[in-house]
Amino acid sequence: MDWRYVYRDFQNLTEAEQHRLFEAIKDELFPSPKTDIGNLIGDIRENRFSSGLGCLHCGSTSVKRNGKYRSRQRYKCKDCGKTFNDITGSPLAGTRYPRKWMRFFELMVEGLSLSKIAKILNIHVSTSFYWRHKILKAIASLGNLQLQGIVESDETYFLESYKGKRSGIPHRKSRKRGGSANKRGISNEQVCVVVAHDRDGHIICQYGGRGRITATEIDSVIGSYIHPTSVLCSDSATNYANFAKLKGLQHEAVNGRKGIYVKKGIYHIQHVNSYHQRLKRWMDRFKGVATKYIDNYMFWFRFLELHKKLETHDKHKFLLLNACKRVNFLTVKNLRRIV
Repeated sequence: MDWRYVYRDFQNLTEAEQHRLFEAIKDELFPSPKTDIGNLIGDIRENRFSSGLGCLHCGSTSVKRNGKYRSRQRYKCKDCGKTFNDITGSPLAGTRYPRKWMRFFELMVEGLSLSKIAKILNIHVSTSFYWRHKILKAIASLGNLQLQGIVESDETYFLESYKGKRSGIPHRKSRKRGGSANKRGISNEQVCVVVAHDRDGHIICQYGGRGRITATEIDSVIGSYIHPTSVLCSDSATNYANFAKLKGLQHEAVNGRKGIYVKKGIYHIQHVNSYHQRLKRWMDRFKGVATKYIDNYMFWFRFLELHKKLETHDKHKFLLLNACKRVNFLTVKNLRRIV
């Protein structure tokens, strides 16, 4: 068949159909390399066992090879007798769709909704939900790095949400599509997220409490991660002054209400306020996040912020390696009990 006969009807297609036809031809003529997780097992192995091969169950280094199963190398611990492979105790363990996981990581970096991811990968939306939270739990398990030098800190607020809750909310009527708070200003209808940001780019961003938070609540979020020689920069709120006194930190407060945004040419909270703005814009795409999952999303956004200078392909791979770095025996069954 002459290709010109096929092309003759091209203009009769809608723009969307033209794009789909183009993508189909492109994939047929220039197929992209396979994105099976199996192609990255070597990288996962090196990342997980960077300090030496050890048992994922008991930590013993007395481990031997124990054959292969489905082309994956297995190991056996001589001490506890248990076996494992390179992805045991990771979000990928026990998966039925290994060829879809790498694409899933790509879509997570793009920040697509669960329904869109489910449609693209042809999986159920609940599968998309559990995959997402298995990855986010794994990222959160890596914890935070210590902040040093000048540390900016401030809080931001999100409306309390019981999104996905099937039974009634005990203390108030449900709000349609999120709605708005009944009270003006900061109240217990809002949840507080504490953000701390040092000048080296290290970030802590976690749930702090409901309504206006105290120095003790700030301490529970960032207190153990601030070096004693650090200088704390905040607004003029007394809770941060009390927190600095509690931890014995030098404290520099800027009072925006009086037009003081920078002290001594270097002390300010512009980095953390800019982070708040980007976080709010990013969270808008999800049309509200249940409060019980808020920390998962905070760690997700922090990951994207810390690695925003990486090439897109490297972000996908780095998210995968970080999700598999620490052993987390979190299954869908266990996650259902949590949620």
